[in-house]
Amino acid sequence: MPAHRRVGAYIADTAPMGLIFHLAHAIPSADPYLVGGTVRDAILGVVPHRAHVLVRDVAPPTLQKFLNANGAVTQHSSGHWHVTPRGTHESISVSVPHIRSLDHGGTATRVPAHDRSLQDDLASRDFSINSIAYSFKNGILHDPHGGLNDLLNRKTLRTLHHPELHLSQEPALIPRGIRLASQYGLTFDQALWNAIPRHHASVHRTDHDENGNNRYSIPRVRLGHDVLMALAHNPKYALALLKDSGAMESLAPELMAHSATVHDDGETGWQKTNRLFDILHHHEIGRTYGTVKKSATVYLAGLLTLLDERAPAALHDIVTRLHLHGVDDHRLHFDHTDAGWMLNKTVTLMQGHATDLSPAERERLTRGQRGAELLALLDATISAKHEHGIARENLIDLRNERAQWLRSPAPAELVRGRDLLALNFSPGAHLRSILDKIRSAQLSGHLSSRAAALDFARYLSAQT
Repeated sequence: MPAHRRVGAYIADTAPMGLIFHLAHAIPSADPYLVGGTVRDAILGVVPHRAHVLVRDVAPPTLQKFLNANGAVTQHSSGHWHVTPRGTHESISVSVPHIRSLDHGGTATRVPAHDRSLQDDLASRDFSINSIAYSFKNGILHDPHGGLNDLLNRKTLRTLHHPELHLSQEPALIPRGIRLASQYGLTFDQALWNAIPRHHASVHRTDHDENGNNRYSIPRVRLGHDVLMALAHNPKYALALLKDSGAMESLAPELMAHSATVHDDGETGWQKTNRLFDILHHHEIGRTYGTVKKSATVYLAGLLTLLDERAPAALHDIVTRLHLHGVDDHRLHFDHTDAGWMLNKTVTLMQGHATDLSPAERERLTRGQRGAELLALLDATISAKHEHGIARENLIDLRNERAQWLRSPAPAELVRGRDLLALNFSPGAHLRSILDKIRSAQLSGHLSSRAAALDFARYLSAQT
């Protein structure tokens, strides 16, 4: 199917687009276009995260008034709104044309300019593959920068302007480019690739806000989002891009320790980490543990697990530097606390006997999606490190226990934390210990009623 027909089919199948046709009817001067990553994804047959529509020849107040009258609106930035049309549950982005503007620190941003042309807006964007527009009025693709050829034929990521200039003004393009290349299987244009080593440190450039306070020019959470998205789509390729471009030195220097680590079998940390990702990414391990769709959580943990005792500190530093605790995107399925839990439990299971764990703890290790990903990570770590003995025994034991749990789910918990609070137990970490002991007794067959479980809780509380 021709590219323009793919985009047209996407519009026809997307309910909120009815709002744009209503706009064109209500305001005849309006000239709407589907733009940016939405067009790119529609051409590739990928469902876009959120459709982005550019509207020309309508003053911002008039456009905002129309949007407010026809849906729930939040202002994303000046001249840019997120709209959930009435009668739908899906939001779209609507904006007026933007142009590139340099601030006093030499950083480029896009600012609204509603009277500018479509060509001006497309020229203000980052990569050629994101500079394609589709006209709602005549169904024509506008591709002034050759993005379609880069996307479908060359499969190349290329900036619109000279890479040295573009990266000096927008260093955020480096992690964004790594994300896009990983997500869509693209290679970097050679000139862009050559420019990255000279500019990646600028992702930590600072400026001042309106109150004179020092701040990062690029929000940390944006860097973290790009890194996580790259890992989630193609962890091995993302790792290679980060390492070979030199960007890892600025984004996650802790990972450079993989290069300096040589294991007993003569392999480096990089070689073992790549093997670990190959195993995690393989369909066989997905079938075994039910992890066909891997989360960014398990990939980040996998990236660090071979650092052994240095892993917890490395995770803390990366989470802090890239503000991973603030990344919120339903496509990522990411939780930095779960990543820490996986790292901790993997170390435990590589060194100690799972039989020494309480039934409640073993249950947490095996049930649910988090338990499935932990076992997949443990399996991949054992294979990548060529470990046997205790670690392999633990894996087999817990894998069998998970299979049993899937065949016959464990009984519902007799007591929860709110039940203990209702008995005037003081809140705190000690409640988890009490609940674990109650659950272990239940799973072992020593408790079967709620009343007995509450009596046991009172007894345990009296002993502390």
